[in-house]
Amino acid sequence: MNNWDRAKTQGSAHYRAGDTQPIDLYREAGAFTPFALCSIIKYAYRCLVRGVQDSDLVKIRHYAGLLRADRMDTEAIATNQFQGAKE
Repeated sequence: MNNWDRAKTQGSAHYRAGDTQPIDLYREAGAFTPFALCSIIKYAYRCLVRGVQDSDLVKIRHYAGLLRADRMDTEAIATNQFQGAKE
């Protein structure tokens, strides 16, 4: 299981109901990073408005984890492709 798939298991169950999650569509379309950053900002702003809630902190951490997983997988793919090009 890659970093991305492992990170997605931490999300809300209602997003995992089908074969394709909405977040996968954002990733395929190249829109995931802006979406995730905006989500982090949204939940951080909620903390300012209504006080720090554990549920908001969990979502901030989840989106940050997805960003990290996406980056790690992207770097791994780039490294493998680069090494393959050398051979």
